[in-house]
Amino acid sequence: MLEQIAEIAGYVREAKEERRRKEAETKDRLLNTAQAAELLNVSTRTLQRMRDDHRIEYVIVRGTCRYRLSEVQRLLETNTIRNKEETVEALLHNYSLRTGGKKTDKGRRK
Repeated sequence: MLEQIAEIAGYVREAKEERRRKEAETKDRLLNTAQAAELLNVSTRTLQRMRDDHRIEYVIVRGTCRYRLSEVQRLLETNTIRNKEETVEALLHNYSLRTGGKKTDKGRRK
């Protein structure tokens, strides 16, 4: 009976380890420009502008730009406007996203 429990525990450990490995592989998976643009719902030209503006990190592999999946996810997370503005930080975050991070008097009468 104890041997069977130990055997089952071994299978569980192996399954957990394999799951961790797969998560690590997908997190650092490299996407091509078309895949990254599709995930971000932007054109490939907009993605190029984001690269030029240093808004997204990229890797050049054999002359082509590649993007880490984790970097695309980070970009989506940092540019997400949160609905629940419960904290001052959330309000400031949403304000900077909506205004482009610039405080201007544009459109105001003086």
